[in-house]
Amino acid sequence: MNIAIKLPNDLNERVLCFPFLHVLNKELTKKLEEDEFLNLHLICIKDDIEVLNLLPFQAYYHELEPEDLKTIFSVHRACMNFKIDKIDTFISLTESFVDASIGKNLFAEDKIGYAIGQNKWVLNKRISKLKGRHVTEQTFQFLTEFVDELPSIPQVFSRDIPPFYADYHENPYAVLNLDLKSEKILQEWEDFFDLYVNQNFVFIYKEEQKELLEEYIKKLPKKNSYKTFKRDSYIDFGKLISYAKVFITYDGAFLNIAAYCGAKVLHLHEKMNLQVCGPQFFGADVRTFSLSDPGFKADNGFNYSKIFDEIYQILDDKSEEEVE
Repeated sequence: MNIAIKLPNDLNERVLCFPFLHVLNKELTKKLEEDEFLNLHLICIKDDIEVLNLLPFQAYYHELEPEDLKTIFSVHRACMNFKIDKIDTFISLTESFVDASIGKNLFAEDKIGYAIGQNKWVLNKRISKLKGRHVTEQTFQFLTEFVDELPSIPQVFSRDIPPFYADYHENPYAVLNLDLKSEKILQEWEDFFDLYVNQNFVFIYKEEQKELLEEYIKKLPKKNSYKTFKRDSYIDFGKLISYAKVFITYDGAFLNIAAYCGAKVLHLHEKMNLQVCGPQFFGADVRTFSLSDPGFKADNGFNYSKIFDEIYQILDDKSEEEVE
C-alpha cells in the first residue's frame, strides 16, 4: 500500500500533524494483508524537512523547493522527479490548490484534501475543514476515510533518542532559546543568571547569532557554567532538550518540537494562539507565560521578575529531586 502525504510548509503546523501521522500509520498497518507492506511517502518543502526524522516509524521523505510550489506547472515538473511507485492514496494536509494537484500528478487512485476553493477540480474525496479548531483536530478528520469510527486524539511522543551529553545525569543543565530583539539579548536575562550558583546553562543559537551570544556569555556571572548549541539539527536538538532539566523558549515551533520530544518546557509567548497551535496532544510538561495574562504583563512587555520567580522555583525543585 502506497500513501503519499503533502505536509504543511510551516514548521509548526507540520509538527502538529504528527499525531495524525502516528494514528494513520497504526490504522493502516493493522489493515495490511500478510504479504503487504505500508509505504508512507511524506512530501515536504525542503526547509526543516529533517524534523521528520523524529517520527518513530519508517517513511520515505521527498523534498520540494519553494519555487516548485509556485504554480501547478512547476509542481508537476517536480513530481516527475519523485521516485514513487503507483500511489493508492494521496492526502494534502493544506488548503493550497497547488498542493492538492500533486495527487493528480502522482496518478493516485484516491486524492483527498480540504473542500476549499478550486480543490474540487483535482480531488475526488474532500474533507470539511474545522475552522478555528486546533491544527491537529483539523488533520484528524482525514482519518474518516480510513476508519469506521474516528478515534480520540492520543498524546504522542518522538522516537527514542540518546542524550546529547553523556554526563547529563551527573551534570544536569537547563536549555535556553532566548529572544534576540534587534540583535540584543534583553537586559532582564542578565539579572536572571545572577540568581544562580553552579548551574549549567546551554544557549541555543543560529549561525548569525554566534558572535552576539559569545560576547553576551563573557558578561555573565562566572559562578555558573555556560555552553552553546548551534540549532542546525533537529535530531541533536531532540537529544539536547529531552534530557534537560528544563527548556525555556519564546519560539512556538520549538515549543511543539520540544513537547513532542517529552521535554519540560517553559514558554514565553506574545501572540501565539495556543488553542489552535499549542502542544495539547504531545505528552510533555509545558508551562506557558502569556502577555494575555495580566499577572505576567508589564507596561513594556513581560513582567520578568514574576516569571523568574517561577523559573527559579522550578529549577530549585529539580535540584532537590536530583539530590534525593
